[in-house]
Order: sequence, then structure tokens, then C-alpha cells
Amino acid sequence: MSYFHGINKKKGYFEGWYFRNQNDTEVISLIPAFHIDEKGKKSASIQVITNTVSDYIMYPIEDFAVSRKKLGIRIGNNIFTKEGIIVNFTTKKIEVKGALKFSKFTPLKYDIMGPFKYMPFMQCRHSVFSLSHKVTGKLRINGGVMYFNQGLGYVEGDRGIEFPRSYFWTQCSWGDQANNAIMISIADIPIANVTFKGCIAVIYYGGKEYRLATYLGVKIMKYNKNELWVQQGGYDLYVTLIDKNPHKLLAPVKGSMMRTVYESIDCKIRYRFMVNKKLIFDFIGRGSFERG
Repeated sequence: MSYFHGINKKKGYFEGWYFRNQNDTEVISLIPAFHIDEKGKKSASIQVITNTVSDYIMYPIEDFAVSRKKLGIRIGNNIFTKEGIIVNFTTKKIEVKGALKFSKFTPLKYDIMGPFKYMPFMQCRHSVFSLSHKVTGKLRINGGVMYFNQGLGYVEGDRGIEFPRSYFWTQCSWGDQANNAIMISIADIPIANVTFKGCIAVIYYGGKEYRLATYLGVKIMKYNKNELWVQQGGYDLYVTLIDKNPHKLLAPVKGSMMRTVYESIDCKIRYRFMVNKKLIFDFIGRGSFERG
């Protein structure tokens, strides 16, 4: 697996990594990113979102370094790896300083994009680096301290030209002894002069991975701003947004961070999953939800 694809890109490109970290009462996600605008100017950024605030900080490209062979990003004094993160930055709204340590990542069996990863000219490609892992450590945030003692972590990434015009994304981690996780995304996928709604979803429950996706024949049975039902063979997955607390995030447009999207990082979402009409789980989790 290659962890960085932007080495030979000239213009109109972005690549970002999403680190979600959850303790008993709070969630913080950190998003380091690399971007090239339409004129070829390169830069880097870090976005942060918590239960109460979100903001970003830009960096010159000289402050950015990345590994292609393993997950490792440095932006300024901030480091993001498979083993953990070290952060020390201040924006207009938030100061974040500290270190978190990760347990062993839980990777997917194979690329979440399936055969679509080989298709040229895809607008945006998604990656899931860890479905679930434990998080320990502490972060100082605006004078307070956020402690992690066997917290839950999740890491994914996106790369390409820009985010889809319209999309629905949610992710949730839960469990004490066994780590469980779910991620599902519905997005408008443009190819040539045709646009279709694509789906990628993965469920990690009881140590087993379940996959639902357009390339596996999934059907979108219900889809609106608060509800989703997808079906594939004997699988039925239902998602219902109960409440939300949206904060602004920046998203790429032709490589530049110009678009505003909204993410609720810690909201109540009901997830229900059935296999051959047998209920596997039905619970209300502390999930993240983003709609573009």
C-alpha cells in the first residue's frame, strides 16, 4: 500500500488524512492535508474539530514532509503516524498540544474502493487505514485537558481533485473489550458525462468484516438528509440521524481549500444491521456525520 500519491502531481490536487479520536465523553478529529491549487502552488494545512469548535491552520509547503511507504506525515511541529500523533499548534479559535499513542491498526481485507481504485480520472478516492484501534494519552485544548484511557480511534483518507458535489458520510466506533466500527459513504460519482450515486461501506463487528459497495451490487433503498437504507444480498444496513451539532470544515475544490462543508463529530445516530433477516446489532452510537 502506498500512503502518499501526490509526489508527481502538478496542479489541482489534494490529499488528506482523517484521525478520529474518542474518549468516554468527547471526540477530536485532526485532519492534516497537502494541496496544490490550479496554478501549481503547494501548501499544507491542519484542521481540527471537537464537540464545541472547529478551525484550521495553513502551512507553507516547506513545513510539510510525508512518507510514501508508511503512514507518516509531518506538518510544522506536528507528527501523524500509525503509532500515534504529536501536536502543537494554535489557530484563532483553538490551541492544541499533546500526544496520543495508538494500538495496532485494524486494516481492511482489501481496498475500500475495490476495482474503482484502478479507474483513471476519479474525482476523489477514499482509503480506510484503520477500522479500529485503542488510543491513550492526553491533549491540552484551550487550557483544559482531554484524557484518553483505552479510547477509540479510526483513520481514513481522501485524495483527488475535489470532494463529490453531493455526499453522505458517517462513521462510528464503539465497544469496550472488542472494538467495533462502521463507515458508510454515499456520493455522486461523475464519470465522463454520467453521474451516478456510489456507495462504499464497511462494518467491523465481533472481529468480522462486512463489506457493502456499488462494485458488490449494493442497492440504495432509501436516502434522504436524515435516513439511509442500503441492501446487498442478505445484508440490510439502516442509518438514522437523531441529532446533530454541525461545525464548519474546509473541503477542496480543484486542489484549493475553498468549499465549506459541515460535520457533526459526536452526534446520536442509530445504526441497525441485519444478515439474512437476523439482527446483528441495533444501537444508538456516538457517531460522526458529514453531508456535502
